[in-house]
Amino acid sequence: MKSRRILALLLTLLMVTAIFAGCNQSANPPAETTSATTGSSTTAKPEETTVTTTEEVIDMGGYEFVLANAHAGFKPEGETANADELKEIYAAIEDKFNCKIVFIDGNSDTETLFASVTSGTKVADFVRTRQSTWIPLSMIGGLRPLDSEEVIKAGLDVYNPDNFHQFYTQMTKLNGHIWAVDMSGKYDQLSFGHVYAFNKRLVKEAGYDPEELFQAVRDYRWDYDMFIEIARKITKDLDGDGKYDIYGVALDTDGNEIWSNGTGPILYDEQTGKWYSDLSNPKLIKSLEFMTAISSDPNVQMPLQENATSDRGARRTLCYEGKAGFAGLYGPNFGAKGTWQMSDPVGLLHIPKVPDVDHYMVNMVDVDVYVLPISTSEWQNACKIMNEIGSYLHDMDEYREYIAEALQHDEGSIEMLFDYLLPNALMNIAKCSDEMYQLTRKQFYDAIYKGNMTPAQAAEAYQGKIQAELDKVFQQG
Repeated sequence: MKSRRILALLLTLLMVTAIFAGCNQSANPPAETTSATTGSSTTAKPEETTVTTTEEVIDMGGYEFVLANAHAGFKPEGETANADELKEIYAAIEDKFNCKIVFIDGNSDTETLFASVTSGTKVADFVRTRQSTWIPLSMIGGLRPLDSEEVIKAGLDVYNPDNFHQFYTQMTKLNGHIWAVDMSGKYDQLSFGHVYAFNKRLVKEAGYDPEELFQAVRDYRWDYDMFIEIARKITKDLDGDGKYDIYGVALDTDGNEIWSNGTGPILYDEQTGKWYSDLSNPKLIKSLEFMTAISSDPNVQMPLQENATSDRGARRTLCYEGKAGFAGLYGPNFGAKGTWQMSDPVGLLHIPKVPDVDHYMVNMVDVDVYVLPISTSEWQNACKIMNEIGSYLHDMDEYREYIAEALQHDEGSIEMLFDYLLPNALMNIAKCSDEMYQLTRKQFYDAIYKGNMTPAQAAEAYQGKIQAELDKVFQQG
């Protein structure tokens, strides 16, 4: 457990203090450790050979490290056991570097951060912010790339899986650079994206073994046709009044089906170094037709209300009440406050795919991660401190246990998420700006969900609009 590092670090600090007490040399002398190896000597006793290793002692002179908008679970507040543990962690880091760690809320919005980087006025060392803010910020040179040689040399070990969540950190790679890091563990976590919860009882009553669905994923047979077939068989009128009481699907995955056919609406061309809109791609049209097959068939999904967005909460409740076979949900909708409140057994499945695609995907809803603004002047100090924080707060074993608990330790569901989804996780590039989100989710997808346009018509109508926004965000001439 990483909490054991606290004791190890405190012991190291005691050793360093002892060295300082015995030395009157420079302000930052190297700390020496000695170990012995065996050999021969004239006294027939093992010869002791001194091997000296040097660890740099870093004194930041009281530097104030500011972490803005951190996850609530990372803040050393309150009287909980985690808060006390966090206080010890941060105190140990402060002692190690002679620094002060400060947490502030906010300073993560687009206006504040753009003003900060253009004026050179620091608002925080690292800031947790959404991709609709940090992507445009990175494109104007407002962020320091975290995989650059200078940042790694400064002490931010961005590729270290013990310090940073690699599934989420690596997905922030855009235009050749990693721009952000994530830390997940027992204290707090970045939520996974949209998947399908399924009611095992209703699936079984429709004639399918729930374990068969997990096996279909393993065999890469979990596809559009199988999903629609099962959903239709689940839909039932129980009391004969001509109205369905049970639906195959409570709600869709909020437009994320569009990424399920091995492509997406927004792509990057490695040769030209530019982002482009690809709405007319036949593979994309097929995924849009799958979206239509869910939303437009009353034998599959409860018909949409006029306001499809506000209707989603009621549809989740339909799922929780055991009145739907499938429901498109994301991380916070699972766990003690969500799906597993149900009396029926429930599982987790991927968004289905077409047969010729060789993997399943999960599109993250909101990638709120930590970035380093260019206005952080003493960024070398910031990199060292952030790296040390990550070494304590990030823990994949604890992250997996947290997710396992949220999924009620359902082995099939845990396997689906960790073995098939997270390795193919995508950042929602359609949220590269607030304007792009309005174009895609609120207009393009909505037109298809509500049946106002066919997939082909919607693709033609929004191709140019999405391309224009891409050119603006990514500074493409």
